[in-house]
Amino acid sequence: MDGVGSGGPAELTLDDALEIAARAHRARDVPVAEALYERILAAAPDHAAALHLYGMLLHQTNRPREAVRLIRRSIEIEPEDPSAHINLGNVFFELDRPDLAIEAYGTAITIEPGEIDARNNLGVALRVLRRPEEAEAVYREAIALDRGHRDIWNNLGRLLASQGRIEEAIAAHTRALELQPADPGTRRFLVAAYAATREHDRALAVLRDWLRDDPDDPSAQHLFAAISGKDVPERASDRYVAALFDGFAASFDHKLALLDYRAPSLVAAAVDAAHGPGADLIVLDAGCGTGLCGPALRAHARELVGVDLSGRMLDKARQRGCYDRLNAGELTRHLGDRPAAYDLVVSADTLCYFGPLDVVCTAAAGALRPGGRFVFSVEESKGEGFSLHPHGRYSHARGYVERCLAGAGFSVEVVRHEALRMERGEAVRGLVVTARRG
Repeated sequence: MDGVGSGGPAELTLDDALEIAARAHRARDVPVAEALYERILAAAPDHAAALHLYGMLLHQTNRPREAVRLIRRSIEIEPEDPSAHINLGNVFFELDRPDLAIEAYGTAITIEPGEIDARNNLGVALRVLRRPEEAEAVYREAIALDRGHRDIWNNLGRLLASQGRIEEAIAAHTRALELQPADPGTRRFLVAAYAATREHDRALAVLRDWLRDDPDDPSAQHLFAAISGKDVPERASDRYVAALFDGFAASFDHKLALLDYRAPSLVAAAVDAAHGPGADLIVLDAGCGTGLCGPALRAHARELVGVDLSGRMLDKARQRGCYDRLNAGELTRHLGDRPAAYDLVVSADTLCYFGPLDVVCTAAAGALRPGGRFVFSVEESKGEGFSLHPHGRYSHARGYVERCLAGAGFSVEVVRHEALRMERGEAVRGLVVTARRG
């Protein structure tokens, strides 16, 4: 290829080049797609379609602010393209600006009143802004326009479940499953709704169908064990945790805001109380997720390291810019491979995917220097040890946690009983623990 617009005998037209770029984009060949978009825009800086598609590529490769600039420019040139407004809204949503996302989705609907995807996304943004009645109205408008849109039924179901309207949520997810019977996301939502109403037989029926279709699915395997009580694992598998968090990394922070999620701030407060201002520590954020603890930990850290199983969550954490290093991996192995490497190990809302805590406590002790601290949260159990619940998370009794810490050589400094978040209108009770290695 002599080039785009070069005048050579093998010259591609702009439309030809854009089609090749779009094919590479769909095939996730980012270097080729990006190079072609750049060349097209060098030849035609006001090519609206190339600006829009390149903006989408930048969004998909974790460069959202550049994406906003290009998509906005494409809209200036072609303001009547509803898809550009929808994609601009999607970028704003990931930038934690649901207010601007709502504006973009509304513009798309004004341009194309029958636009379903814009309404679906608008409902999600309205829910994030705690406007559930408006979100429900938007979802029902979309359903009136197209009763065959699975995502809208699922999002309506999740909204209803969050309000405690579980039977209505079950009906919505059941309709979504009729539309796409093997969809794993819908199956998970329906299992969760049945578990919330303690209709465990119905949940298990969905899980058996799921396992029949995909025997190796880690979510189906884990939830079947959690609800049936059979072959309960000592901890959630790496595959389950990675799949769970990869699946909603893009909207994780928004979802947690809806749950009044407090674990990161509670753990950060415990670190502040233990170390005070001006600490100069090497810190590990174990199970860092999207990095919600990162900004608070940065204030205490000479070096701040994060580890997580989910690559997509790490991509979000990287955007916060407060970690010196981010590593993909399982936290116990990470700890075990780094003897006496840290002054502080923090784990917010991660040990709920572990049953026995002795191994992770021993690993944390080994990775800490003498006098180092382990600060973490767990969901609180009313029993004597630990339990795996139908929602797939483990809870731990205070006495059990303290025994595991003592066995690993820790002294317990503080244990606080706290509400970690809200689920379906009820507080999830937890423990926030500060322990010191001897």
